[in-house]
Amino acid sequence: MKTVDIFSLIQEHPAVQAVHRLASAAELQVLIVGGAVRDVYRTGTLPQDLDFVVLHPEGELQHPAEGLSRQVADALKGHYVLLDAEYGIHRIVIRYDDEPELVLDISDALNNSLVDDLNRRDLTVNSVAMDLATGQLHDPHGGLKDAEAGLIQMVSMENLLEDPLRLLRVFRIAATIGANKIDLDTLAVVQEHGAKLLEAAPERIHYEFFRLLNAEPCFEWLLAMADSGLLEVILPEFIPMRDVQPNRYHHLGLFEHTLELVKQSERLIEAFPAEVQGWIRQPFNGMVSRFGLIKLACLLHDIGKPATMEEKEDGKVTFYGHDQLSEEMTEEVAKRWKLSRDVKEFVQKLVRWHLYPCQFGPDSSRKSVMRFFRRMGETTPDVLLLALADRYSAQGPMIKPEDLETTRQDHLWLAEEYLAAQEVLNRPRLLDGREVMELLGLAPGPEIGKIMSALQEAQQLDEVTTPEEARGWVKREYG
Repeated sequence: MKTVDIFSLIQEHPAVQAVHRLASAAELQVLIVGGAVRDVYRTGTLPQDLDFVVLHPEGELQHPAEGLSRQVADALKGHYVLLDAEYGIHRIVIRYDDEPELVLDISDALNNSLVDDLNRRDLTVNSVAMDLATGQLHDPHGGLKDAEAGLIQMVSMENLLEDPLRLLRVFRIAATIGANKIDLDTLAVVQEHGAKLLEAAPERIHYEFFRLLNAEPCFEWLLAMADSGLLEVILPEFIPMRDVQPNRYHHLGLFEHTLELVKQSERLIEAFPAEVQGWIRQPFNGMVSRFGLIKLACLLHDIGKPATMEEKEDGKVTFYGHDQLSEEMTEEVAKRWKLSRDVKEFVQKLVRWHLYPCQFGPDSSRKSVMRFFRRMGETTPDVLLLALADRYSAQGPMIKPEDLETTRQDHLWLAEEYLAAQEVLNRPRLLDGREVMELLGLAPGPEIGKIMSALQEAQQLDEVTTPEEARGWVKREYG
């Protein structure tokens, strides 16, 4: 794409126009840098996170980005955050009702010099900038050429190690831009210095890792991250998994099987109904998609297996209770990464119940299927994808192709049944807890919850359809 075309596309963005207008009024030079320029060059579209650097032409203002950032936040009705006081990096988050949030990072150019600023960047594909006033392109390290070739390489080893998080960004950027290759010298630095990643704040690590998991597909670069040893740096739970070898039901060792789940999930999502795919791909929060968290659950679903492994006299290997232990270990990962409660509970639920869907098929009773839907709630589509990926990642000699196909059909049948059951699952309750307590003369307690759950089941099975029938049912069953 020609430079003039890149400039034209960038100029059209309302947020870019606001930044340029306010910078011009303050007599500041502002350039859009890094991924935005690269992505427009490669795809003709701007990402939802835009980075800008600010210079004062006369060098009179020591930190011009702060004032500009606050003005931009006010103009665009965004939320302002001081991201890094040392480097003068400011963030504006703009949230919309029906669109992904927009993130603007505005920073002071290093030493008030564009040359110094671009030379300190981590990767060549990020070391590009375009002046918002003139359209002049700055690409001192051939970043656009590397982007076109799909090559990820560092600007320098010193730059990569200046902020250890950049070691993880190597793989995240590769995934998000659909790269073809990581430079061997860059990989060598990651392999030698990977342990330094833990010097970065846990919040920054999990945010960057989530961005990698959000990419679709990300398996190739997650595998490269594992091969470099960096995955085990942030997830040491993977270390003992390398010792669990293939068995009659698993054609891969546990480490490889776990990574294979991510690959299979990215392949199998296309088999599900469009409504399910849309649900899974939607944002879970402003940081990660539901699919990204499913892929995290793929990585954590079996972390309890090494501690629960037993080999029987006949050579059979068992892992009884690994799902419960994996759930407990997932909580420890969540604490270490300082994940939010909703993210932690979502991933734990998927890990705990990843074996549950394989119990069901078209021959299952309606009562048992509806109970499954109630227990899983809105996570039903998510756990179905995880469970099916798990089944397809286990193709040992005891697994027949026809068994896999039956499993596939059963899981897709459950997905269709779940969609069809939405009206039933969302019916308003016929009675509330207070009414049940009055009918039975009971005080508040766990027993009321059990009765309400049983009544809900009866309602969903059409055993009761009116409040009068519900009262009679409660008195008959519990009076």
